[in-house]
Amino acid sequence: MDIRAVKRTLALLTGVVAATSFSAPAAAASFSKAEAILGGPSALEALIAQQNGQPLVAQPVARLQPASLAYARPQILPAILDRDEAKPAVSPGVSNGRPDIFGTVALRVGHTSLDGKWHRVEHSPVTGTAARFAETQRGKDIKERLEAVNWYVNRRVHFVDDSIAWGRPDVWSAADETLNRGRGDCEDYAIAKLAMARRAGIADRDLYLVILRDTVRRADHAVLVVRAAGHMYVLDNGTDELLDSESVDDYRPIFSFAMSGGEWIHGYRVQKPQAPINIASADMGSTPGARLGLR
Repeated sequence: MDIRAVKRTLALLTGVVAATSFSAPAAAASFSKAEAILGGPSALEALIAQQNGQPLVAQPVARLQPASLAYARPQILPAILDRDEAKPAVSPGVSNGRPDIFGTVALRVGHTSLDGKWHRVEHSPVTGTAARFAETQRGKDIKERLEAVNWYVNRRVHFVDDSIAWGRPDVWSAADETLNRGRGDCEDYAIAKLAMARRAGIADRDLYLVILRDTVRRADHAVLVVRAAGHMYVLDNGTDELLDSESVDDYRPIFSFAMSGGEWIHGYRVQKPQAPINIASADMGSTPGARLGLR
């Protein structure tokens, strides 16, 4: 091929790639839960881009879908971040009292950007039919109780995004309000399950509301995590099945709130000698991806 023709072809391809890479879809300008939680593009995306030495390009955030009426286990994918290959079969959080879940290390902090929302709902009770159902589970095995709570809330709450339900993103509703309205988004499911688990006799020290990043849907998400029977179980609005936290590789926890008190951020231990912990999102006022060295 003539060298001038080759150059013209390469120039044309470069223009096509540039046009594809930098055209922003209209959906990117709409409300997103990631922006409400993290203030702009996901802090987790910023961290990954920083680690790869790449500029952060804003991406549209996918909307979560309503809870399925059938089991739908989250897709298992290889980890995105550089962390130890020898992932524990059982979460260390089972024995150390921290929410070390999804292969992360949890670091306790004094406050997070979501404190106000959490404190308004953390002690919200359930009453009426939901309370009576939870109380009937008290004599059962703890795993049966959790399965019943997960099933109950998933069947009685219809997923509706906050921007549709309230006209603004990221509204956290009390447990009774969600169950009485019969609609809510992911953290509303998790808060209702937390309140019902308490009513079913699950100890506060074993309950965590976890804000995370779903890397498959590219959306911020929330689940209830419960320490029970030698596992850290995940109660998710996408499935009625109890999931062991260490069996799910596509969830990246950002914040955890302990029902017994305490707030946590999550990081991944880099596979290097005397490795620091890579923080997914620490102080919301600082640059995402800050590193804290732990000894």
